Amino acid sequence: MATSIKKKPIKSLIKKTASSSPKKAETGSSLPGQFSLLKNRKTVLFAVIIITGVLALIFIFKGLFIASIVNGEPISRLSIIKALEKQGGKATLDSLVTKKIIAQEIRKRNITISQSDTDGEIKKITESLKAQGTTIDQALAAQGMTRAQLDDEIKLQLSVQKMVGKDVEVSDKEIDEFIKANKAQFPEGTSEEQIKTQSTERIKQQKLQQKTQEFIKNLQEKAKITNFVQY
Repeated sequence: MATSIKKKPIKSLIKKTASSSPKKAETGSSLPGQFSLLKNRKTVLFAVIIITGVLALIFIFKGLFIASIVNGEPISRLSIIKALEKQGGKATLDSLVTKKIIAQEIRKRNITISQSDTDGEIKKITESLKAQGTTIDQALAAQGMTRAQLDDEIKLQLSVQKMVGKDVEVSDKEIDEFIKANKAQFPEGTSEEQIKTQSTERIKQQKLQQKTQEFIKNLQEKAKITNFVQY
């Protein structure tokens, strides 16, 4: 007598097979946790690198923030800046504003100064200082200036002279009156021609200075200046 075998439905076999693989499901469920941990480690490492870099930059460029350390207590550069501003902040700001106004007017009028003109003025200054027993480098050091800054100052002065010095004239009467009032100031042995030449130059410089002051005052009155710091 043949034994009959009942075949199980295919659907039930598929379900059973699927439910008999718990290990695979467990392995898949642990991946998000590992990824999150790895991500946190990378974030911490990145933060450490950034902080270390910032501290290294502060140490390298500490002079930008700290001027001195006295018995372990720092003196910041900001405190020095504040002290200097109290002493001469207004004068410095006024000077910078004036230079800015003049520079804008120079650009507006398209005034140019050649390097040869600048070098000529530096030569005059060098010779004048030499006669006084000093050098231009010593004079610059005393003023806290560099050659480049002197060059810029001279270009600015020559540019102003171009703008205001066109109408400056010196009459013979003015020269005679100046010599009569200042004859004792000229060194002994100075010739009449030298006295006349030097007197003419001094008078011209006085007039240029007066016209320059009037010129700058006029520019300041026309300019729109807004100061955000009051001294």
